[in-house]
Amino acid sequence: MSNFVLTYQGAVQSWELDSNDHMNVMFYINKFELAGRNLGHETGMHNDFLRKNNWGVAVVEQNIQYMQEVLEDELIRIESGITRIGNKSFSAIHNMISRDRDEVVSIMKISLVLLDKNARKAVPIPEEFKENMKSLLVEVS
Repeated sequence: MSNFVLTYQGAVQSWELDSNDHMNVMFYINKFELAGRNLGHETGMHNDFLRKNNWGVAVVEQNIQYMQEVLEDELIRIESGITRIGNKSFSAIHNMISRDRDEVVSIMKISLVLLDKNARKAVPIPEEFKENMKSLLVEVS
């Protein structure tokens, strides 16, 4: 399965650098967050749906690997996919790729739940979204 979808693209801005002159970790997380919002939209869990049901998506675990530095003005893209679909939770992967080098520079693996914001508890993922997620399933090693 290679159902990765493009979920983010942009350039590293000078104000996103840290004292080592590479992108600061908070901006990796920000770009992965933006990618996650786009991946959520692909599943059908867009803002209108979530607001209507007073639901949200909450992160319960994340792991980030930083493999190579990303420098000022470097063009990056993030390709994302779903790695696991459960009853109330799902997992995803985001691969950050340097467009200049065509190499993966960072990977985020993340587990999330669909959250009822009133009850503050995870709720079952509706079948229609599970079906959409199946089309985004990817295999990872």
